[in-house]
Amino acid sequence: MNVKRPSFGENTTLEIAILANFANEIFGIDRETRAFVRFELEPNTYEDLSFNPFALWTVRLSTEPGPADSARPELIEVTQIIPVGQMHRKRDIAHLGKECSSPSSIPILGFNGPSVSYGQITGHSPSVTLIELTKRQAIRKNSYGEITVSFPWGQIIASVPIGNEAERQVFEKADRPLNTAKEIASVLGFQPKYVLVALAKPKAGYCRKMAVGLLPEKISRRTAKKLRARQIESASSAFDITREKPTTVPSSANR
Repeated sequence: MNVKRPSFGENTTLEIAILANFANEIFGIDRETRAFVRFELEPNTYEDLSFNPFALWTVRLSTEPGPADSARPELIEVTQIIPVGQMHRKRDIAHLGKECSSPSSIPILGFNGPSVSYGQITGHSPSVTLIELTKRQAIRKNSYGEITVSFPWGQIIASVPIGNEAERQVFEKADRPLNTAKEIASVLGFQPKYVLVALAKPKAGYCRKMAVGLLPEKISRRTAKKLRARQIESASSAFDITREKPTTVPSSANR
């Protein structure tokens, strides 16, 4: 598995479809090359942006990118974000999912197990992947008390901790195992069709697989509005969000 990178050339902007957010990171797909991208975002910008699955943004890239991170080879530096729309139609989302989802014949992110030693990461393998789910899916707590999403993958049942804070809070409030897609939909507001899995930043020398976003097969305007409110509420509880509307995203040199 090799990393697919967006084509930068002389163009300093990318048109991306947002997939998920985890901590202060945003994950998306470059719509031209179908390459995954991830970038860090200051928390006080959350309130003015839509983090709905498949929201459409134009992002301006920094002319002075930060140092390469072998654990996150898709990482880019963004200086400006312009929301431009939202994907709604099932056909458009299905086309994107078909082109970008990972085959179940290979391990998730190219290796077995829940984590990988940072010292083993070369930077040539992807740190983000999209997985198409069947109706055999479940939300449960593992032995460490973490909320996980479980689904068939190859010959095993994969179980990945949920990292998206808004989704985690929703399932915490439910406070019960959800053993079918229908039960998950009754709590989440939609039936997940895809899960975005990414390597988290290294901790104690290891990078863990995290489910950073559960994605629907289509998203109505009503659902988009509901999910945006959920994301803002989640961000507000985690960060002291200011009301001043930002115009730029600070680069790593200024953070």
